[in-house]
Amino acid sequence: MIFTIGRQVGSGGRIIGRLIAEKLNLAFYDRELLKRAARESGIKDEFFERSDERSSLWSRFTGFFMADHLLPADNCLSASSLFQFQSDTIRRAATEGNGAVFVGRCADYILRDLSPRLDVFVTADISERIKRTIDYYNVTAAEAEKKIYQMETARAEFYNFYTEKRWGAAESYHLCVDSTGLSMEAVADFIIDYARLTGRL
Repeated sequence: MIFTIGRQVGSGGRIIGRLIAEKLNLAFYDRELLKRAARESGIKDEFFERSDERSSLWSRFTGFFMADHLLPADNCLSASSLFQFQSDTIRRAATEGNGAVFVGRCADYILRDLSPRLDVFVTADISERIKRTIDYYNVTAAEAEKKIYQMETARAEFYNFYTEKRWGAAESYHLCVDSTGLSMEAVADFIIDYARLTGRL
């Protein structure tokens, strides 16, 4: 069983994904995928970090990244090449063990031909997302709102560029869930129940 979790900043999607993994004894992957992709490809972590979904379009696509001491001098890594390395890592991880929960990084698109799979998008009211962002990053309300805008813009650009779908659009996922006013555990249980009701579990 594979779960992929897309999420708005501050919606609790990452926490919900981890809870689903714990409850079903599945592997959990978020930013760990970057380290694994770096290890499997022999490329330094920083190149994947710079090309990640949290990075701006500017930092991903202005020029090429050169891994001087790891690759021949005439070998350049484009953002698309790094995405392909990361995609290969995600596909390998998805075939191991009993299944996995993947947060972000276009996993729903990368694993679109695998089943059983449930693609979920988690959202929440902006006031609640601002509050969670304030608590997580220890910033002011204005700073939290700015951070949400910047991070979501980067996520949408990343997703829309590499997939044939639109980030956050209902038709891009099997299930969209509003976590406003709910505990993370309640949302995780609801998603698991939905997976069972639809015959995926």
